[in-house]
Amino acid sequence: MMTLLRLAIFSGLCLGAVSSTAGTLTKDGWEPSECGPKPIAPALNYDSVPGFNDSVAAINAWQQEALVYYSCMTKEANADVKRIHDKVEQQQKDHKDLVESINAETLDVKQRVENAPVVQPGQ
Repeated sequence: MMTLLRLAIFSGLCLGAVSSTAGTLTKDGWEPSECGPKPIAPALNYDSVPGFNDSVAAINAWQQEALVYYSCMTKEANADVKRIHDKVEQQQKDHKDLVESINAETLDVKQRVENAPVVQPGQ
């Protein structure tokens, strides 16, 4: 059972590594987009011993599904954080480069104006 869980987690991580889609951000919050539906916890059945045993088995299976789901969710969240960070960093660099370019051009024009020969009126 543990080998199956490891295989499922590894497969999920591999799929996440090649996935180009990360989560979705809305006004209500962030949701993963590649992890499938969030596993719903089963209820315990106290009506009989076999029913209880079946519900414990269902809970064990749910825990494994939840582990895979939350591993996927974490991977998507980390991918989104990286994309946001990289985008902001690139925009800041682009802005800095533009400001430096404008400043250099302004300095060049200022120096040309200051070094231009003075023309007296009427000459």
